[in-house]
Amino acid sequence: MVHYPLTAENLKDKEREAQALVKKKAMISSVASVLPIPLLDIGTDMKLMNDIHDDIENIFEIEHKDVASTNDDLMTRGWVMATSIGSDIVRSRLTPFLFRRISKKNKFSRFGLVSIVGRALGAAVSYFLMKKLGNDHIEHCMAYLKEETV
Repeated sequence: MVHYPLTAENLKDKEREAQALVKKKAMISSVASVLPIPLLDIGTDMKLMNDIHDDIENIFEIEHKDVASTNDDLMTRGWVMATSIGSDIVRSRLTPFLFRRISKKNKFSRFGLVSIVGRALGAAVSYFLMKKLGNDHIEHCMAYLKEETV
């Protein structure tokens, strides 16, 4: 728990610092999503989400038990799994399907464009969903601190 009075400016500074951290970790998640190593994406996302939560709580100087319930932790793990699975589905199933629908001829697959675009889209899904999960946790922490200071 924070042992000094928090001002609105201090909270904004901490929020900006936490958002920068989330962007950096989301970028790492998207890079792991691009690599064709089985289960790397899921494992990396689980590790990064735990790191994001811990780091955000350290930035705001609060305890995990203060801002999270068991239900929140389980939902977060479920969303991380969904992020990884969604990224994989976009990469392996949706992109080739869309390319087949767009191009009646199989020109794109010859150059590996389907694979490249699929990986890029999967990485984008992974990035934005991980960023959203991190920003949601920042909002939880901000709401908790605003309750405590009022």
